[in-house]
Amino acid sequence: MVVLVTACGPSGGDDDSGDAGNGSPIVSLIVEPPDPVLVSVNGSTPAATFTARATYEDGTSALVSANWALSDIALGSLGADNGEFVSGGIKAGAATVSATVGTTTAETSLTVRVEDEIVGEGVPADVADRFTDPQPGAGSANVLYPLNGAMLPSSIKPVHIQWDVGNADDLYRVTITAGLATTTAYLLHSGAAFDFAWMVDPDSWRRIKNSRDATPITIVVDRYDSAASMAYASAAVGVNMVNANLDGAIYYWDLAQGKMLRITEEGREDFMPSPPASPDTGSRCIACHTVSRDGRYLAGELWGGNQPGAIFDLSADLSVDPAPTVVGPGNYTALFSTFSPDASQLLINYAKTMELRDAMTGALIPTTGLPTTGAAHPTWSPDGTLIAYIANSDGTWAVDFTVGDLAILPVNGTDFGPSQTLWSADGMANAWPSFSPDSQWIAFGRGTNSRARRDDIGAVYPGSLFLTSRSGGQPVALANANGGALDSYLPNFSPFNSGGYYWLAFYSTRDYGNAQVGTRGSARRQLWVTAVSNNPQPGVDPSNVGFWLPDQDVSSDNMSAYWAPRPPVD
Repeated sequence: MVVLVTACGPSGGDDDSGDAGNGSPIVSLIVEPPDPVLVSVNGSTPAATFTARATYEDGTSALVSANWALSDIALGSLGADNGEFVSGGIKAGAATVSATVGTTTAETSLTVRVEDEIVGEGVPADVADRFTDPQPGAGSANVLYPLNGAMLPSSIKPVHIQWDVGNADDLYRVTITAGLATTTAYLLHSGAAFDFAWMVDPDSWRRIKNSRDATPITIVVDRYDSAASMAYASAAVGVNMVNANLDGAIYYWDLAQGKMLRITEEGREDFMPSPPASPDTGSRCIACHTVSRDGRYLAGELWGGNQPGAIFDLSADLSVDPAPTVVGPGNYTALFSTFSPDASQLLINYAKTMELRDAMTGALIPTTGLPTTGAAHPTWSPDGTLIAYIANSDGTWAVDFTVGDLAILPVNGTDFGPSQTLWSADGMANAWPSFSPDSQWIAFGRGTNSRARRDDIGAVYPGSLFLTSRSGGQPVALANANGGALDSYLPNFSPFNSGGYYWLAFYSTRDYGNAQVGTRGSARRQLWVTAVSNNPQPGVDPSNVGFWLPDQDVSSDNMSAYWAPRPPVD
């Protein structure tokens, strides 16, 4: 408890001295009860009533009316004139409660703890007693997801915690701690169908996010071995979280279905189930897509490699059959493409050349300076001044190549160039450049091939992610994002510069979680996101350990994430 005495005015009336009407000036003031601790259980709203006690110059004391204030209103509500506090049940933390009488103010601390407990089906009533003193050992579970050290945005959905080790009838205690908030879930290993995973309860996840402090959120999965009557402690996994709201829509390619899918805050959506069909084969495949900077238009390649392209208005109803087009097949052929910042033009990469098209009609726009050979993977900077692309690539088309330089082309209306190399191939394939939302940085992939693998010939190609300045300089490996392996590909920056970070999506063949609900052991391509410092320093890795993009189908290969704002509504 802190008692703070302020005597700023003369010892006269109530307004100046705070004599509370007994004719004797207040010499000190205290808040009662001192330093209370309240506990919110599973969202309950505990309450406390604070009173102010004054001691007067004549030695007497009494309760007095005061004006009340709370330093953190997210913890709950405090009556300004009666000192009645009610926890909101949504955040844990510490705050200061202050009472003011005239010019005299007193303070005390208020602590609100949040404790959630979830008990799964079949868990015995005395389950807590089984975990009295768990010890590390060979029988400990391993937390496989989330990854230790991951940086999460505060807008992320509840985490699907995954682990391994255990047998039927074992018990698990999953504990999540964030500041003064703790969520504990008890689960029973129910047999062959048990998936060694727990999706954090949404209400608990909200309280965990609200209650976090400057320290990592920790996750522990303790195991009770029923056969041995032994409790084992797992190593703690710590994840970081920053205030960042990553809204928008992520468009990606589901290889198993040959479809373009979309993930938003609402979940995964088959937003265009019936693209135009090939008149020859009936194929409805759409891939190699890009989205305009305002999120309105999507351009994609139809029906396979070196086939017609089409442009769609994402603000229209694309669920009809066939989905309507702004520019339909038959107007141009493309492999890859990129919109100008105002979405009026589409830069086409066909075979290994580039050409410029009107994005509303598909008509060819005359240009100068665009490369006619060796070009791949163009991307237009958000500020409109540069094209980043791969120059001098080998091979017969822009999909497969084993060497390629990272280069930029200045843009001046319909004049492009001259080309400038940012990082030469040196026997490797640079690939898939992507500009940060402020146009200052370029993320790209680098490996022995421009893609991760070719399933038709059983080839797997190592690759990893790098970052460089648009003005050149030595690129920096995004080692934290790469995770110590060579299995990260096709980076694409989100449009958000939020929480002190750029947010970079990519795909990886790394393990996500366990084999039951994740992808462990399958090498399936999945989408991941890493937070990249928006103030990179020379020679310093600005990336963080990544997180798996929620709402994917783990049974599919997913790649080519393109992050854009939600489509505008006319």
